[in-house]
Amino acid sequence: MNRLLIVKPSSLGDILHAFPAAAVLCRETGAAADWLVHPAFAPLLHYLPCVKRGILFERRRLGSLRTFLPAWFSLRRELKREKYDAVIDFQGLLRSALLGRTARAEICAGMPHEWIARPFYGRKLSADPHLHALLRNNAAAADFLGKPADEIDFSFRLEPVEEYVRSARTLLGKNGVPSDRRNMLIGIAPGARWPTKQWPPAFFARLIGEIGKIFPEALFLLFGSQADAEGAETIRKSVPDPERVVGFCGQTELGDLVELTRLCSLFISNDSGPMHIAAALDIPVLAFFGATSPVLTGPYTRRKAILRPGLPCEQCFRHRCADMKCHGAVRPEDAAAAAARLLERE
Repeated sequence: MNRLLIVKPSSLGDILHAFPAAAVLCRETGAAADWLVHPAFAPLLHYLPCVKRGILFERRRLGSLRTFLPAWFSLRRELKREKYDAVIDFQGLLRSALLGRTARAEICAGMPHEWIARPFYGRKLSADPHLHALLRNNAAAADFLGKPADEIDFSFRLEPVEEYVRSARTLLGKNGVPSDRRNMLIGIAPGARWPTKQWPPAFFARLIGEIGKIFPEALFLLFGSQADAEGAETIRKSVPDPERVVGFCGQTELGDLVELTRLCSLFISNDSGPMHIAAALDIPVLAFFGATSPVLTGPYTRRKAILRPGLPCEQCFRHRCADMKCHGAVRPEDAAAAAARLLERE
């Protein structure tokens, strides 16, 4: 094979979960790949050398009556620019299946997540829906290759990208963080897309205070989007030593976030995209799960601790909740003890 098209537009964690499978597909077939991706996540593709071109899926423009036609014709032109030996759709939705069929390809293969997508695949790839998302992608890739998944080496590393390494160093200097690494750096991502997945600022402030008592040399780096900046500043002002907390919310591009996370000794997070970056970098992860399932979408690493509320309403998969009992059921003191155990193992 010469060229593959990978379809996995979003989200951040989902794309990272497809990296090992995509790397294996390229290695085993000898093909280079293009990747259909949301513009926000396109910088991640620089971490996968076999990807030669990112094709931008501009969902916002495609969702507007005013911009739909020019956006669609531009995307269609990009999808037809190359002749592909195969399209592999890891998204499994009707939309992604239709886009895969739009490309010039010998075959369109995918693992249907929506039943309505099934007729659009010339080849349906099997994967157990009860597996972790990364393992489902690996199983689909193995099925495409016609090999047992346990006979394929799916190990994958996010190697540094020098452009982003330089940018991350600049950001550290701009925010007064020493670059000589005498301090232990602990990354924290306190935001999340769903309110039910987002533990409150007061919880993180107390957690930072507890960890700071155990590790007085620690500096805490708060990561997130501009929308997370207000909550991050609330956290910073609420801790006993605000000078030990540095806010990066809204300052980092995706590549910066990867390289700053690489410098951390521990990463603490809700169920969110940055958590998956830390796991992919093999940074120890402390994560909080209530509304969602760590079995299906948790940090895929052995170096982790996951705290759950232990309530009957766990894994409700609701975006909103009237009382958020699960957030109050996890104590900052217990989270700090779990963080200490992870750091002491290192």
